[in-house]
Amino acid sequence: MALRKFERIEVVGTAIKVTNAGDGLSKAMQVDPCELHVRERVFIVIEAEVGPITFKPATDSGGLIRVHTLKSGTATLVDEALVKDVLEEQRIKIEEALGIERLDFGGEDPDDE
Repeated sequence: MALRKFERIEVVGTAIKVTNAGDGLSKAMQVDPCELHVRERVFIVIEAEVGPITFKPATDSGGLIRVHTLKSGTATLVDEALVKDVLEEQRIKIEEALGIERLDFGGEDPDDE
C-alpha cells in the first residue's frame, strides 16, 4: 500500500502507539481474575479506537513515520489456539520483509513438540 505524503514529505512507514492498554485488561481481570506467572506467554485481544495521528522523522531517511495512536477499550486474554495461525502468518510477513527465508525440510513444526 502506498502511503500518502504529508506536507509534501514522503511517508516511509507507519507505527502504533497504544494508550490505556492496561486499563482494559485490568477491568477484564477484575471480573475474571487469573494468576499470570513470570515468563508465561499470554495472548491478548484488544478493542481500540484510532485517535490522534502524528508524524515523526524516520531515522534513516528524509521521510516521515505516520504514528497512529490507539486508545484501548475492552481487552481480554485469549487461548493461543484462537490466534496462533494469524500470528504465524504475521511472523512470516515480518521475516520476508527483513529478507529472512524459511527453509522447509518436510519435518514437523518444532512448536508442536
